[in-house]
Amino acid sequence: MGWRLRVSVSIEEIVNAIVDRIERDDIAGAAKLFESLSPPEALDVVVRLDSDSRRKLILASSLSNLVEVMARLPDEVIFEIASIKGVDDLAKIFSKLHVDDAADVLVKIPPKVRAEVLKVLPHELSAEIAKVMKYSPESVGGIMTTQVPVFEEDLTVGEAVSTYVNKVKLGLYDKHNYVYVVNKERKLVGRIDVRTLLTKPRELKLRDCAEKVNVHVNPLKDREEAARLTISYDLVEVPVVDPDGVFLGIVSLDDLLDVVVSEHTEDLLKYGGFLDVIRGSYITTSPLKLAVRRIPMIVYLYLIDLITGGIVASFEGVIQKVAILAAFMPILADNSGNIGSQASALILRSLVTGEIRLSRSDITKVIHKEFSTTTIMLLLLAPLAFCIGLAIPFATLKDTYLALRVATTVTLALITSCYVADIVGALLPIVLAKLRVDPAAASAPLVTSIGDILTVLTYFTVATVMLGL
Repeated sequence: MGWRLRVSVSIEEIVNAIVDRIERDDIAGAAKLFESLSPPEALDVVVRLDSDSRRKLILASSLSNLVEVMARLPDEVIFEIASIKGVDDLAKIFSKLHVDDAADVLVKIPPKVRAEVLKVLPHELSAEIAKVMKYSPESVGGIMTTQVPVFEEDLTVGEAVSTYVNKVKLGLYDKHNYVYVVNKERKLVGRIDVRTLLTKPRELKLRDCAEKVNVHVNPLKDREEAARLTISYDLVEVPVVDPDGVFLGIVSLDDLLDVVVSEHTEDLLKYGGFLDVIRGSYITTSPLKLAVRRIPMIVYLYLIDLITGGIVASFEGVIQKVAILAAFMPILADNSGNIGSQASALILRSLVTGEIRLSRSDITKVIHKEFSTTTIMLLLLAPLAFCIGLAIPFATLKDTYLALRVATTVTLALITSCYVADIVGALLPIVLAKLRVDPAAASAPLVTSIGDILTVLTYFTVATVMLGL
């Protein structure tokens, strides 16, 4: 199947065509069709096949079009590839991967297979991969690229250019934008833009044309740190330097983009209430695994809701005397929960991007801004709540005096709960960050549950006072 045909054919149709060939025992035809796909298409197709069909396809295909996207494959698919392909076939695949991608994929396969693959790979490549694998996948070192041009400062531009061109022809460098200059101890001296290097006089020493590197990152730092530096300083790659100043490699822009997407996905899941983040593809994840990841927060929220239920039960006498009060509980609870979640989401985003720092002045600004924002919103919400609080009791009880008291109660409870929910929602991510807990753990369900508890308590306390109960 050529590109022209695939333009008008959806991924679902390609999947169906491959499955049809496999079911007709035309495995070779299925493999040929699969190998004609571009890397992004191949990724979309392979994750949508059932495990049995995927295994047959993996066995018959060279998987050459998956090399470019290998690091993005779900863990389940990588495990299947490692269990089906022989060590020699795996070594051919890994030899085509960038060092950082190879390290990312190798940690996902069984240790025995991993060791055998590293033995088969060329010694130099295996050594480079081992350097990266010693770092945590969540660290800067775990995503750095080591195959970049590095030259000693005493070399001339002409000598560096000659070596650089030869190595580029041999494909020994990963993606890069700069040539890095080091001293005899391999400590970073500076860097030169590749295009600038090619225009410099050939007899000039590298030390005399290298620009100083003001921004670099420690390999043990969290990979999010590299992403923050890239955003803050508008970089295309970040040098990785150990505490002694020794140059180790770089984190390239494509890896940084992967980090941003991955961390955003993790934060989104945590904010959605996942205590244990699901890694990999949703499509290939089993229902059992999804249930195991989702149920802890649900059980936790049940326990939290018991507190809300206990508060409501303790005001049973108030509800019996003025039953109409129960009608406003969902409105108030939802309102405070939404406001708290909005505040939490805004503060979480600002913490992640580094816009808000954990300083006293920034925290004071957050409190002041959220208090002011809530005040402005209440200019519309409070009159609306009063009208609703007046209309429902008057329509059902025909008691103007009672309707006015209920409306006042609802309005005061709304105002109080809005301020409390907004401040709590804004401060919770900051408090967690101060405690060195991922601020994304301040999930929407958690913020909503806290808001419900505070709202119900506030509502019935105000009702008890206002209605003389």
